[in-house]
Amino acid sequence: MSDSPWSWLVSRKDELQAMTPAEAEAVFRAELAKLDAGLDADVSDELGERKVVVSANRDAALFDRVRELVAAAPAMPRWSFSALRPARGFEFEFHAGRNIDARALGFVPRQTDEGLVVRLLVPNPEFEGWADIAWQIVEAGIGEEAAARIAGLEVDARGAEDDHVLAIESLPKYVARHT
Repeated sequence: MSDSPWSWLVSRKDELQAMTPAEAEAVFRAELAKLDAGLDADVSDELGERKVVVSANRDAALFDRVRELVAAAPAMPRWSFSALRPARGFEFEFHAGRNIDARALGFVPRQTDEGLVVRLLVPNPEFEGWADIAWQIVEAGIGEEAAARIAGLEVDARGAEDDHVLAIESLPKYVARHT
């Protein structure tokens, strides 16, 4: 048996290629969790290529481990590997029981002893599940590495007292300048 963290992939590549992205993602997540419980993966298909993004779920202590794993990934036709979830911008809708237009969100930043806290202003803060959804939207918009520099994320309704609301599109530059 090989000492490579990817030996399981090499031996199962045809099986994994035949799976749906969701099925393959479940296998990747289970195998990566054997290496470290904090590791994660997203699997998709684009133009006949299986794309795997290895993630640390914003745990900056694991970023180097993720990069090392991706650097050690085997070269296989129609497969690509990347480290950490990339920034996509905010021109997307998130579907979580309802459609949420990411561009419609605003934010108010504040510095605390722990670092930057972002108060994400949403149209319906009473919607259950915002805590996870908010992080997913922010991470998708600014990327995993930048999202890890945010110390906290709060969800609230936009009120009349919010004079200094920033457009969500300005969040990547704000994080880069203030963290």
